[in-house]
Amino acid sequence: MIKLNYLRSLLSASQAQILRMASTGALLSGALLLSTQALSAGASVGAGLGITTEFTGSDELTVIPIAEFEIPTKIGILKNDQLGAQLDLVKNTSLDTGPIIRFNTGRNDSVTDDVVAALPEIEGSFEAGWFIGSGFKVSSLGLASDAIVIGRLSVVSDIGDGHGGTVVNGSLGLVMDVSEKLRLIPSVSFVHGNDEYTNAFYGVDAADASAELGSFNASGGIETAQIALVGIQQINPRWFVKGIAAYNTLQDDAAESSIARRGSDDQIFAGFTVNYRY
Repeated sequence: MIKLNYLRSLLSASQAQILRMASTGALLSGALLLSTQALSAGASVGAGLGITTEFTGSDELTVIPIAEFEIPTKIGILKNDQLGAQLDLVKNTSLDTGPIIRFNTGRNDSVTDDVVAALPEIEGSFEAGWFIGSGFKVSSLGLASDAIVIGRLSVVSDIGDGHGGTVVNGSLGLVMDVSEKLRLIPSVSFVHGNDEYTNAFYGVDAADASAELGSFNASGGIETAQIALVGIQQINPRWFVKGIAAYNTLQDDAAESSIARRGSDDQIFAGFTVNYRY
């Protein structure tokens, strides 16, 4: 039987930054959710592949590697958070909370769109912040269901010389055990960036504008809204596979940016990992 341990299954929010995009330096939109906890307690590692747009607003797809881990320690549970890690400091079944540190790869000239590639580089830098999450059983509402509602909110800020802004990620999901070895987690989520963050990735200074890319001063707001579905299939007591499909839409000034208008408001992500628990 799949063990619930639901608060360790909290959505790895956003992920409008999920992986600020590995070797390409592009921005992947939306919440990957691949840090959704393994099927029972213990340490686990996993690796796989994903396909997504090169940067938020692009319509060019790229394949990226995915890696994840979850390691119980004396002070909390350490797990991946995009290109970084979070540490859950609270060892109980009613709350998850702790610090996050991760690397945002920014944006460089490696993207396929030559016009976007010619814009000033956004340097990669570290982001630091905090997350909090919890959940409750649907049966507590008097409904005949074993499903569990889970939610998470995180805030991170640039602590280097990158975008210079702050990002808020929120997500709400439903954990459903379809069978003894299969779990499904549908979810909705959002990413909000402040003025500095949004203008860094979606703004175009007059000095950098061209016939192909008009100047644009981007203000803070919702960057993306997402719906996603995660599936976790247990193969045996040691091995399990995770898969995800996610659809994101750009919002507010992110959608109005002349950068995004060169591509698409619609963003996708699909991927899988093969995981080993020990």
